Amino acid sequence: MTKKRITLATLGCGMIGAGALTLLADDQSTEAVQMPTYPASCDTSTLPNGYVYPDITSTMPYDRHSLETGTKTDAKVADDCGVFETQKQFDLFSWATFVALNWPADDQGNPKGDSISAHPDAPRVWETYLSPTQIFKADGSTPDAWGTPEHKHEDGKPKRVLLATSKKTHRPHVLDEVNEAFFNNETPLPPIVDLNKEYVRYEIRINKAEYEYILSNKLYNQEGQANFLKVVGNQISFPSGQSGATPQFGAMELKVAWKKLTDDEVTSKKFYTIKPEVYHPYSKKYTHGHHYGLVGMHIMVRTKDASEWVWATFEHVDNAPRVDLRGNGTRKVDYDPSKEYNFWSQDKGKASIAGFSDASYAAMLKAQKTNEAAGKPAADYSQEKADRIPSQITQVITSNNDVIDSTWTNSLNAEMQKKLKGTVWENYRLISTQWPVDSGTGRAGNPAPISLGNPVMETYMQVNGSCMNCHAGATFGPLNSDGVQTNMANFSFMLQRAHKSSTSTTKNDSNE
Repeated sequence: MTKKRITLATLGCGMIGAGALTLLADDQSTEAVQMPTYPASCDTSTLPNGYVYPDITSTMPYDRHSLETGTKTDAKVADDCGVFETQKQFDLFSWATFVALNWPADDQGNPKGDSISAHPDAPRVWETYLSPTQIFKADGSTPDAWGTPEHKHEDGKPKRVLLATSKKTHRPHVLDEVNEAFFNNETPLPPIVDLNKEYVRYEIRINKAEYEYILSNKLYNQEGQANFLKVVGNQISFPSGQSGATPQFGAMELKVAWKKLTDDEVTSKKFYTIKPEVYHPYSKKYTHGHHYGLVGMHIMVRTKDASEWVWATFEHVDNAPRVDLRGNGTRKVDYDPSKEYNFWSQDKGKASIAGFSDASYAAMLKAQKTNEAAGKPAADYSQEKADRIPSQITQVITSNNDVIDSTWTNSLNAEMQKKLKGTVWENYRLISTQWPVDSGTGRAGNPAPISLGNPVMETYMQVNGSCMNCHAGATFGPLNSDGVQTNMANFSFMLQRAHKSSTSTTKNDSNE
């Protein structure tokens, strides 16, 4: 058997569809992949046997089994409903994690208060997690101590800052905190613009379990990674969450999207909001005093029975209408005429069948050519507000991701929103959870559902995009003679952010 290894990011991360599942990293199986299916007969609002809806509590679940009651009925699951039954379990885990992450916390990330609405001025648990720039420093030095604010006021108190610059990471396939909708050097696509011509801003956070693994193994700089390969070997294995007699939390990464709010949106109290300082590269100035609302959240967490990680994505309920591209789908934007969407308008968005506006893409290409002719960088975060075109985002449903529009998903969201009634969090919903059907077997674990994306984070990759297929190609360590990393990084691109240590006296040409 020939061992196959490719770096999926080189193909356009997330642009791999079902037909590419035979090309995933480290696939050593000669058997055909059995694609996960979701039969309509299995699509019910019934809870999986022995499971309960999550309570609204600050308790962070270790894995999906944390939602088990310990008692089961004698009811049998039909043979073809196994995937759907497990999907339900992971979705319950996703919602429990989302609630716990958004609990108010002290500056060390410890939950406080007996309600998710308590302490409205306190950071949420996840907001105390460290950012990649605090761990992978430009000089390769030791990461910040856990609990260190990324930015501070003059009095030392934490300060929220959103840096929207056009910088690229030194590894061309690593998405940075700005270009989450997949804008990189090889596949230029316009950054996301809302209806008010404001850019969507992003953050990335890493939990303590992953931070401690990176710190203890000195994976935060290139020299440390090279030494890890010599001493430990080429197998990165981030901590895995597990419940039971010896529970532990798994590694977790978060990607969060924000939009600038209008006065009416602030008054509506439908968004979780912050008032950050925001950097604008076209004016090279900071602005502050404006409210930004949470519009999207990825939760990526590794558990013992999902070594390829569990991938949950949430969105604000008013982000975008849907387009049904299934065989019998309407192929038209299915919108509520009485509703005002965050990223789509009735007058300009009806042509956004593939998830975004062709006009915004055409304008980006035109600006790119103009800039190139003038010797300037391609259009990115340097456009004046007047020159931007709203992205007119829609959520695309295909036969590969139609579980997002299932009876189960809709009923689960309704149940959790009812539990969160009266809080800002009732305005958020789970899009879905991607998980490995065949964990530990290669082929990215055979993801279910086959594709999954968030319209404000994978705007241009919704039709065939897949979190797991993309991250299966994550690598780390020194570059080989062809300028390629070949050591697999356990589904995390974070380690590609490592820089050379400024204190190192050892020259390594492969990393120059």
